[in-house]
Amino acid sequence: MSKQDIQTEEKFMSQNAWFSVFMGITLLIISVYPALNQTSAPLLFLGSAAFLGSFCMFVIRGGFTWKMKYRLTYKDEFLNTIDTIAYKHVVLGLLFSMGAVYLLSDELALDVSHSMMATFYLAEMSLIYGISILWQSRD
Repeated sequence: MSKQDIQTEEKFMSQNAWFSVFMGITLLIISVYPALNQTSAPLLFLGSAAFLGSFCMFVIRGGFTWKMKYRLTYKDEFLNTIDTIAYKHVVLGLLFSMGAVYLLSDELALDVSHSMMATFYLAEMSLIYGISILWQSRD
């Protein structure tokens, strides 16, 4: 594998991590939005605009080029290991939060809907994945 291919995959992984973080923040805002007592429409629009803005930024900068072709694994063994460890972090974080929600279920039952919890779990998984990749790939 050439050095240029490795750099292309590193760039692709970094952009996927940042996209995952922005998507997680947006989903977190959307999931918490109905639970706030004094909600404001600008908060929801700000989250949606941040997600769409980050998505357009990554598409324009070439994060999702046709030449790269998204695959489930990376060719470079080191990047593949980082990706696998990030998925392990996601599973551990999800299990921990599901356990915490189970313990607090009596207090949350009336205030939180199923769609809010599903969106919260998606937000958590996206955030953990993105932060894990960024943390592991720092130099």
